[in-house]
Amino acid sequence: MRMTKWSKVAVIGTIMGTCFTAGVYAQDVLERVDAYLRSDFKVMVDGKQVNMANPPLIYNNTSYLPVKELGGYLGAAVNWQDSTKTIYINPRISTQQPAEGNETNYTEIVLQYPYPQYLDYLGRTYPILVNMTDQYYYRLKDLDRMGVSTAGLRKAKEKYTEEIYVSEQELKKNWKETPQISYMINEPIVITGEEDPAKLKALREYVKNFRYYELNQVAYMTNPVIIDALPELNTYSYILSENRHFYRTTLKLTQTNDNNNINDKPMYVVGSSSKEDIEVTRVNK
Repeated sequence: MRMTKWSKVAVIGTIMGTCFTAGVYAQDVLERVDAYLRSDFKVMVDGKQVNMANPPLIYNNTSYLPVKELGGYLGAAVNWQDSTKTIYINPRISTQQPAEGNETNYTEIVLQYPYPQYLDYLGRTYPILVNMTDQYYYRLKDLDRMGVSTAGLRKAKEKYTEEIYVSEQELKKNWKETPQISYMINEPIVITGEEDPAKLKALREYVKNFRYYELNQVAYMTNPVIIDALPELNTYSYILSENRHFYRTTLKLTQTNDNNNINDKPMYVVGSSSKEDIEVTRVNK
């Protein structure tokens, strides 16, 4: 039989598109099948035609589409966890979604024992900030990034940073699975919202250089809490404790010219910083 528009291909295992490779599977679970590429098929998403980089496959009268590519068009996050050979397809939660209720509905908490950690949740690892007071509280913006719906849950506002948190007890109502602490990442200086290796290096070097210093014969010991990228380019919020007192420092990175940079890649240093004592009593306006 001669095929014109149809291209016959061998497909190994479950059809997963370009997101994952068949090589990660054990030999005893592989199954070889015959399928057909249909580049002439049109794919419509929400009434609009989309151009798929990988055409649909037809196997046993059933159409198969690449999971990761289709997930992007549908606004879903697609994660692959190699250790369990599991594909996670998770709806995204908008980070711009406002917290429910007004200020009078928030429980007030304070920074008591804040600490960063990495959590494995639905096939991906996330950096988050936890504040331990009477119980464990998770920052709302970290939960948004994880795709955790907090609609209808009681929220708390931290007194000094004014960040919104949700208690672990409340989150148990909405977890799709119980998050697990990740031991794969061992990074004491946790940074969220930044992936550029050169910028991460500059921020971590700055923190390390100011862990211990002396000013006017007074010794200072700094413990980093977390660094968060801000919307403004190369600008970050750095929460730290210094001599058992909490501060927030705004850091700005500056690109440098290094004649010894053989890789010719951008390099950065912290060009400016401004430190705020966030435990100063606030005046109610």
